[in-house]
Amino acid sequence: MKRKLVFLGVILLIAINVSVLATVGYRWKCGQRGKICEGHMPGEYLGQQLSLSDSQKQKMETLRKAFEERTIEIRENLLAKRNELVKLLSEPQPDSTKIESLVKEIGTAQTELEKEVVNHLLHKKEMLTPEQQRKFLDLLKERLFHEGKCEGEIFSPEKEVR
Repeated sequence: MKRKLVFLGVILLIAINVSVLATVGYRWKCGQRGKICEGHMPGEYLGQQLSLSDSQKQKMETLRKAFEERTIEIRENLLAKRNELVKLLSEPQPDSTKIESLVKEIGTAQTELEKEVVNHLLHKKEMLTPEQQRKFLDLLKERLFHEGKCEGEIFSPEKEVR
């Protein structure tokens, strides 16, 4: 049973790593770190979609920079641990105890990053008018659940998100 959990954890982490590498490759292909291929600067798309005022745009940019500064250490730590995991997996006889320990460390770091992301989203939401908040949550759902298709009571059309 324990081996199965370690194996599933490793598979999950490999999937995460593949998605990270795909994202990095996509950005590298674009040739501009921090920009979206379609030519938008960070925050420009959100500003257009939500019809943000200049004041709101400025606050959002300040918030984004602070978020990036707060999370850089976490992201670097995650990358280092993922690299270490790949090295362990590359060994002829991988040490499952080390792998299991590393999987737990990655999970802890990932949880820490997720908390920062949620905190960041809540701060963004506070800056918005009620109508902008609705649009913001729609954009968030679309991004998280591909085209806004999701299940569960929290996002059901019958419930109004406040």
